Amino acid sequence: MTKPKLPPKLKPLILPTLTFLLGLTTGALVFSAPSEPAPEAAAPAAVPEPPAPAAMTVDTSEPEPSADVEPSAAAEPEPEPRLTIAEPPPEIANRVDELAAGWGRMQAELADLRQRVAMLEQRPAPAAAADDEPEPRQRARTPEEQRDALVRAGVAADVAEDILWRRGQVSLARLELRDQASREGWLNTDRYRDELRRLNEQRVSLRDEVGAEAYDRYLYETGEDNRILVDAVIPGSAGDENGVLPGDIIERYGDAPVFNYRDLRNATSAGQRGELVPVQVRRGDEQVEVWLPRGPIGIRLDSTRVEPRG
Repeated sequence: MTKPKLPPKLKPLILPTLTFLLGLTTGALVFSAPSEPAPEAAAPAAVPEPPAPAAMTVDTSEPEPSADVEPSAAAEPEPEPRLTIAEPPPEIANRVDELAAGWGRMQAELADLRQRVAMLEQRPAPAAAADDEPEPRQRARTPEEQRDALVRAGVAADVAEDILWRRGQVSLARLELRDQASREGWLNTDRYRDELRRLNEQRVSLRDEVGAEAYDRYLYETGEDNRILVDAVIPGSAGDENGVLPGDIIERYGDAPVFNYRDLRNATSAGQRGELVPVQVRRGDEQVEVWLPRGPIGIRLDSTRVEPRG
């Protein structure tokens, strides 16, 4: 059996025809697939209301380690830090010691002050003045006032005038000597000191001229201080250990009357140091005798004016 042959006129049309059929088939397949529905127009979204503020919380719990992370040695808790105080430099340590010593001295001085205050509080109150006690006299400045004071002290009038005359002449000679030495240029030289020493030897000691009793009365009559007053007693001193109290008035040290600081200093420095000496003091209205070792008493002094007794 033989294949039929196409006419020569149809051969050029075969290839375009096949191509057309292939394209037609492909288009049919594409248009036959189900199409997805078109999306609907989206409705306008409503504006959300702002959420209410949530309460702030702080999570203080330790985060748990991840399950897939294996703890290592580096993750172990670190030890708590310790405060280490370095040794201070030597100069700071010395300064601290000095401050501590100063504090101790201040405490000791404070205790001393408290003891002195306690002693002052124990000072006896002065006796009430009598109605007939004489008024304090003014200091005697003129020769007439000095003579009258000596007469009231028990010195005869003519003796008082003679003593005052001689004392005045020595005072005038001292003034003349100073004026002459100043004019001639030998003031404060050996010559001036020698001349002044000779004049002082001629000086009239009123105490020696009239006696201690009349001199005591004369000081009182002229308004001068004539006694030593114990203002304070130093703790641990001879006066403190032997009963001297603030407010005591020292009248005699041994056999010598005491009218001023010089009298007391000369009496404590004379004789043998350490020997016991009777000291007569006036304590309020009482006469008290205390025994003190000769030497510094350890008291702070003041002067006062007291009417002599007897």
